[in-house]
Amino acid sequence: MIAKKRNYPIRIKKLEALLRRLPKSHMKRGDIEEELAKSYAGFRGEQSMNYHFDYLDKKKYTIIHDLRLFDQNHYFQMDTLILSTRFLLIVEIKNIIGTLIFDKSFQQLIRSYNGKEDAFHNPLIQAKNHQKK
Repeated sequence: MIAKKRNYPIRIKKLEALLRRLPKSHMKRGDIEEELAKSYAGFRGEQSMNYHFDYLDKKKYTIIHDLRLFDQNHYFQMDTLILSTRFLLIVEIKNIIGTLIFDKSFQQLIRSYNGKEDAFHNPLIQAKNHQKK
């Protein structure tokens, strides 16, 4: 059963609204367009997982999307939490193109694409931190 559906991200709505108001010649427009493209990709990745979640037995599993919780100090967000009588599964969804390398020494994810390397926070660490909370 889906206890909470995935909503269209407010972050995307804000970036779309900002771009509608921002002049095409604004010096920050390219940065905002890039951020919006990343946000779209992330949301599409999350939506693509719904196909797989549909195969889960709705009587055995409860699915909660976009879960935001408070740990006594900070808010944190989980893409999807799957509950059963036997386990809780934290699902952190990433939609990243290219070759991915998990760098254990620096605890980061390295993406290689079109001759360029980018570093991201390690999603495994992110999920483990959620588990502790």
